[in-house]
Amino acid sequence: MDIGIIARRYARALLLFACENGHETLVYEQAQQLLFQYNQLPEFRHTIENPMVSRTEKIKLLHNATAGADTCEELTKFFYLLLEKRREKLLAFILHSFLFLYRKKKKIRQGKLVTAMPLPEETLNELKALILKRYRGRTVEFNTKVDPDIIGGGILEIGYWRIDASIAGQLKRVKKQFIEKNRRIV
Repeated sequence: MDIGIIARRYARALLLFACENGHETLVYEQAQQLLFQYNQLPEFRHTIENPMVSRTEKIKLLHNATAGADTCEELTKFFYLLLEKRREKLLAFILHSFLFLYRKKKKIRQGKLVTAMPLPEETLNELKALILKRYRGRTVEFNTKVDPDIIGGGILEIGYWRIDASIAGQLKRVKKQFIEKNRRIV
C-alpha cells in the first residue's frame, strides 16, 4: 500500500467534489483548521485513529475540529467515506495532499515570515503588497512566526526564494567571511 498514491486519490476526489458544488474555498479553510487540530492535539489524532471509538463519535469530533456545526456538507460526506473505507489513519496525508492540490489549482504560494518581534498589521500589509508585485497573478499566504533568537530583522521565505535580513544571519555571514579570510576558526 503506497500511502502517497492513496492520499492523492482521496484528495483529488475531495477537490473535484468540492469544485462541483462550488464550495472549494470553504472546504480548503476547514481542511486547514482540521489539519491544524490534528497536528497540535495528539489526543485528537489518537482518538480518530483508534478503531475502538465509534464512527459517530469520530464524526462528532471531526465536526468540532472544523468550526462545529458549520462543517460543510462535502467535508462531512468525505469523513463518512473515510470511516467507511477505514482510511482515517491517512487523514493527515489526505489533507496535506488536498491543500497542495488546492493551492496549485488556485495559484497560491505559501510564505513564511520570521521576525524577532510581532509586526504591526500595516507593515504586514505593505510587505504583502510588495510580494504581490513580484508574484503577479498569484496569491500569497503568510505564516508569521516570532523567534527572538534571530535578534532583529526578519527572514522571508516563499517557495525557493529566501531573504535573510536577520541580525543573527548577518553575524553568521560575517563570521564565515572571517573564517574564510583567515583560514582558521575564530
